[in-house]
Amino acid sequence: MQLKKIHNTIFYPCCGRDLNFPINLFGNENIDYIFCDIKKYNNWESVKKLDVSLSFLQMDAWQAVDKLTEINKLFYRRDGMSEGGSGIEVLGNEFLKILLTRFSPEGGQIITDGSNAWGDQLEKLKYGLVSHSGFNISLSDSQKYARDGLITFNVKKQ
Repeated sequence: MQLKKIHNTIFYPCCGRDLNFPINLFGNENIDYIFCDIKKYNNWESVKKLDVSLSFLQMDAWQAVDKLTEINKLFYRRDGMSEGGSGIEVLGNEFLKILLTRFSPEGGQIITDGSNAWGDQLEKLKYGLVSHSGFNISLSDSQKYARDGLITFNVKKQ
């Protein structure tokens, strides 16, 4: 009997220079990282030297979603609407509706600090009131990354 190899693809839109943190958090075994930002930063080249499977998309996060094949994790933190931030509501309904079409049929996770979740969107996510593209998002029972100021959500097929 052959076991199925677990493989994760983590998409991090609007990442800026924040590359080492997610790599240190999740590791490099059976993980593909897709970092995306409209601007290319100097440290992007240095991270390529690590023993990590990664891709860089230098483009707007809206455009990047069209380039994705299949992901099972969205990592998103430290973004804002003011100068220096992306101005994209990655956790908002419009973006999630498109992004969730790229999630694996098995679902996955969203790991975030809640950046750009305007109004009561973060509360709706926590209470499982957000559904798009055949997936429901709800707060995970396991908050493994809470010590790092992150919230974990499950993304499950409805």
